[in-house]
Amino acid sequence: MHTIVKNGGYNLYLPTSKARGLTEPLIAACKAANQEYLADNPSAVPAMAITGSFIYAHPPNYCGINTLHFSKKNWRCMLNRFRKLGMDTVILQAAVWSELGECYYPSQHFAGYKIWNVAEPMLEAARELELSVFLGGYGSVTGWEEKLDTAIIEEEKLNQSACFRELLCYRDLFDGFYFAPETAYCGRRDAEREKFLNALYREFFLEIKELDSDMKILMSPATKHFPGKMAEMEDSWHALLEGVPLDIMAPQDSIGSCGNRLAYQDETYRAWSNICRDLNITFWSNIELFERRDALEGVSYNYTASPERIVAQINNAAPYAEKLICWEAPFYLNPDFGNRNKMLRDYLRKYIPSA
Repeated sequence: MHTIVKNGGYNLYLPTSKARGLTEPLIAACKAANQEYLADNPSAVPAMAITGSFIYAHPPNYCGINTLHFSKKNWRCMLNRFRKLGMDTVILQAAVWSELGECYYPSQHFAGYKIWNVAEPMLEAARELELSVFLGGYGSVTGWEEKLDTAIIEEEKLNQSACFRELLCYRDLFDGFYFAPETAYCGRRDAEREKFLNALYREFFLEIKELDSDMKILMSPATKHFPGKMAEMEDSWHALLEGVPLDIMAPQDSIGSCGNRLAYQDETYRAWSNICRDLNITFWSNIELFERRDALEGVSYNYTASPERIVAQINNAAPYAEKLICWEAPFYLNPDFGNRNKMLRDYLRKYIPSA
């Protein structure tokens, strides 16, 4: 249901026309439900600030900001805008993208991929601006595969380990590690799949801790709401994370991607909060700043959500999360890319004391 397409000098991972068509009813239903929620639950003031953002070489599945040729000066300019919005943390989504055949730092292990030097100037700029950096490693869609086996997991571990070990040459410039492959509870338990993903997480994360015991590890899985299934979701994640030394869980709220709705956020946040409490994991939340428009042809099919919807997302997260990060500030809070972007940027900036 997805395909790789060339976009200028880099690749994108896009849904097929058939997949877009299948999502149209979901997008329309979610948008209507969220509008109804906002009408019934008006709130103008965010209860927390968003203090971190994902960044990237380029988004893997749409046209956002292209940083493939950014200099340190370019990165300083962009990251300084984040600081003015009260942000102190950035997360590089991935240093490698398997499906795209792309690598964003000088690598020997991934020498067969197309390589750009994105990580080094970003890390240097972030350090000069005293931002905390979580450096993403090997990105893949392995966590979304329905069927996993030993060979797939072993190859994934090999590539994850090789990437992480190469990235350690920048250790003085980053504060934590972001595990890039995503997954989600998809409405039913799958013991075999859970076993394979648990082996991946446990063995790779233990390797990270053996190499650097002070390294903080961050994950940001998706949230999919299924009525009456949140207890089962908790059980599934307990199995996935058994024996896994994860430090920070920052689940996507999945409001933009339509995996969740504003009316269900409290229920899903309570489930995530229970998981993190039980496993002694710090709970952050990843606020999605976009709204889906998959039915559009082309490669730019998301746009910035309204301030009202973002405030609702923030306020639903506030009772549970210790910190809010977002997907993503480089594009969706960039006023150069339209009035919606500027409107949300300006709205959030009003509630940053230092702005």
